[in-house]
Amino acid sequence: MRWIAAIALVGLLAGCVGEGPNSIEVAPTSAVAPSSPNWALGAPAEIDTTTEPTHEVPIFATGPEELLGYLDSVALADDRVEAVRPAWTTNLRARAYVQRSPTLGFPDVISVEAVDLGTGDAGQRSSFVIYSRSVYGYSDLGVNGARLDRWLKQLAESAPVVAGRGLSQ
Repeated sequence: MRWIAAIALVGLLAGCVGEGPNSIEVAPTSAVAPSSPNWALGAPAEIDTTTEPTHEVPIFATGPEELLGYLDSVALADDRVEAVRPAWTTNLRARAYVQRSPTLGFPDVISVEAVDLGTGDAGQRSSFVIYSRSVYGYSDLGVNGARLDRWLKQLAESAPVVAGRGLSQ
């Protein structure tokens, strides 16, 4: 039985499709969706992205740097997540994280760009674009979308939301 599982795993890995280890070099607003379903992209309606978002990110009543602080707290509290330095920007309004799968340690890369949306009725406003994708494999079985749902829900519970979909699902 172990031999069958080992052969199946080798076959699966041989057929892996992904962005490869350099996928951390992708800025979320300019990310182009791969042909595989192993990714998720979140953005507010006010921000243009190259790829149509799969998730709506709310607008927050805070500045972009403070918003990223809230996001750091949420992301780094999740299992097997580490912060990495995104090489695609020297901007302090950007973050990148790697989260590894529990069994085999396959990496998913999550890139974030915070955007200052100016002031409104509620004061300072900001949001972000977040791109979560598997480095290896064709399908992620919904892991990246579930991560965005989880992180956005937790973020909406800690950071002040101005506008966007209700995240208390």
